[in-house]
Amino acid sequence: MAVETRYYCSGTCGAIITQEEYDKGLTKCGEKTCTMHGNPFEKGIYCTTCEKRIQEGEEGDHQH
Repeated sequence: MAVETRYYCSGTCGAIITQEEYDKGLTKCGEKTCTMHGNPFEKGIYCTTCEKRIQEGEEGDHQH
């Protein structure tokens, strides 16, 4: 299992941003139709194997 830090929009667009994109300055939702437009992304863990967000506290339980 490979995990990465990703940044998530909790609004209607559901954007997922990589660490590289975040480091380049994409730190807030830019989708004008999103309910969280202009708000900062939430930091989280992403499983690259199943391509899903791992919720806090579930990392040890998440296996393939």
